[in-house]
Amino acid sequence: MAEWCALGGSQIVSGIRALQVSAQAAEARASRFALASILLLALALRLWVLATHTYLAHPDETFQYFEPAHRLVFGTGVITWEFLDGIRSWLLPGAIAGVMRVVSVFDTDPAAYILTCRLLFVLASLAVPYAGYRIGDRVGGQGAAIVAGLLCALSPQAIYFAPVVMTEPLATDAALLAIAIGCGAAQQPGRARRLLLVGALFGLASALRYQYAPVLGAVALWQHARARRSFLLVAGSGLAVVVLALGVLDVATWGVPFQSVWLNFLRNGPQGVSQAMSAEPWPYYLAYFVVAWGAIAPAILVCLAFGAKRAPALAILAILTIALHSLPPHKELRFIFLATAAMPILIGIGLDALAGYLPLRRAGLPARIGLALGLALVIAWGTLSRATRSDDWHRDGSLLQATAAARAIPEVCGLAIRTARVYRSGGYTYWHRDVAIYWETWDGAQELPGSAFRLRLDSLLNGRSVTQYPDAAMASHTDKFNAIVGLRTDGLPGFTEQSCFGTGSLDDRTFCVFIRPGGCG
Repeated sequence: MAEWCALGGSQIVSGIRALQVSAQAAEARASRFALASILLLALALRLWVLATHTYLAHPDETFQYFEPAHRLVFGTGVITWEFLDGIRSWLLPGAIAGVMRVVSVFDTDPAAYILTCRLLFVLASLAVPYAGYRIGDRVGGQGAAIVAGLLCALSPQAIYFAPVVMTEPLATDAALLAIAIGCGAAQQPGRARRLLLVGALFGLASALRYQYAPVLGAVALWQHARARRSFLLVAGSGLAVVVLALGVLDVATWGVPFQSVWLNFLRNGPQGVSQAMSAEPWPYYLAYFVVAWGAIAPAILVCLAFGAKRAPALAILAILTIALHSLPPHKELRFIFLATAAMPILIGIGLDALAGYLPLRRAGLPARIGLALGLALVIAWGTLSRATRSDDWHRDGSLLQATAAARAIPEVCGLAIRTARVYRSGGYTYWHRDVAIYWETWDGAQELPGSAFRLRLDSLLNGRSVTQYPDAAMASHTDKFNAIVGLRTDGLPGFTEQSCFGTGSLDDRTFCVFIRPGGCG
């Protein structure tokens, strides 16, 4: 009888364990399905923007990353003062150059390598909703994971910067992925490999934008300093990546280790180059969020406070990023993208925690998802209607379209770009022909107010400098070009308007292509 009882008891225990395993497997499948759905939604929105919107988020995208890469591969491109002075790292331009080289073997159209780079950045941008889901799941369960992941997928700032080929978005992708992997890494299988990967991602983010390094160092300390060996693995891996990506690479390209860091800081800090370009008061970033959030700002702050309690590492990240970038006079919203990408995660985690104190507690997960979707739509509406410049989603798009149309004309032997400043054009990256470009607004030695420093420029065609004819001199050298891209009023004698692009509004000026018969002197 005792044997039968023992046998029955063991079967009951085995049955309970089997049910637990089955329940865990079902929960894991549900979690994977939820994460996949969020990532697919995020990808669909970002691909839609990429397919339907043409914009240059910032001149640096072309002239600090694409154009140096084009010059490295093809010997043709505009050299900005930063590369003439040696204050920029070749890390990202070098990677872009590799993509250009490979893609150009299969397709010589510049749209091919530009689109490939943007697609790669869109895929990398999925690290943000992935990190939101994983961090939310770790600190608050599946409800917090879904809410945080959804807010990241629907964030207008994250969508806007997803296809933008610049260091800030890529550094943010790497940093948030490092934080997500680092959550509980010490208790998971493959602990050492995970921690080494976390450190490498932190190091990559710091190498891409060295201004993020103090912030990421503080986050790494918060997450891993309690376990000495874990912190040593993270710190060692991160420092190794920084030494290779900035120290060794700068020696190979500029001849001096870390020149792209210390010389960049010297020029833009003590010597005041960036301040001479533009300056904003210290509350500039805080004012942006107040305008973007509008009347719901108090509710968002409450969500952020609840989220900070559950995910203090993200709170440290956001606060330090905004605080440190508020100190220099020169401010741009892209500089704090690390914070603006982390905020939806904090808001989502906080919203899920706050829902537990509201009548929604009994309604369950569907009600929380609905609340998250409603909040996401309100935030998106406020951001897009109040805190977004009117031309953000099509900035310089008509100029790029006109340049592409001129490029398609076989007999063009020289291109003049009128009215539009050189930095607003697509450079040789979008032109991609062995035909010289002449800019009317060429700033070959621009002086900065209150500074002896000059912003030099050079233009290389197949490795040789191209003489420019700025301002009134352009009209006297029409023998150098037989195509013009400019406003409707920018045609010169002998040139005939061929095609125009843009709506003609103040934030979407019409740019046209003008052609004259004959060749170039």
